[in-house]
Amino acid sequence: MALAKTHDILNFLAAPLFLYFLPQEAYFPFLVGYIAGTLFLSPDLDLSNSKPSKRWRFLRCIWLPYQNLFRHRGVSHIPLLGSLIRILYLTMVTLFLYFTLLGVISSLNLTLSKTVLNVNPLEVLDKLFRSDSALYAVMGIICADLVHITVDFFSSTVKRFLK
Repeated sequence: MALAKTHDILNFLAAPLFLYFLPQEAYFPFLVGYIAGTLFLSPDLDLSNSKPSKRWRFLRCIWLPYQNLFRHRGVSHIPLLGSLIRILYLTMVTLFLYFTLLGVISSLNLTLSKTVLNVNPLEVLDKLFRSDSALYAVMGIICADLVHITVDFFSSTVKRFLK
């Protein structure tokens, strides 16, 4: 298995190869997704001490249930499926935190609750997921994962061959 630094370098070196096949207007959202996929939404989030987990700093606790659900190199390392599961997981955590915040604000009768109530998170997510930019960002996450998984595969194969 390759080191986190190796994954990061190889992912960033591979990015221009993907950009070649995209229209120019997709570069920015794709790169945002690709960088997020490389640094923060890596398949290695299933390890509690991995570099991507540590990059979440104080928010890394949101990945504890994910780490308990998935073993390393399991579902998280399946191309496309692992990426989509992490995106769905992060979406569900965000919704949970929103509704928890809404409940706390409402129970405390804060005037802020009217502002928070005016935001419909499902409407926001619907609008976001229907945009071309979101599609390209998700493609960026998926492509970053593909590079990561490919590097892991070749790294493991070479290590087995050299034994």
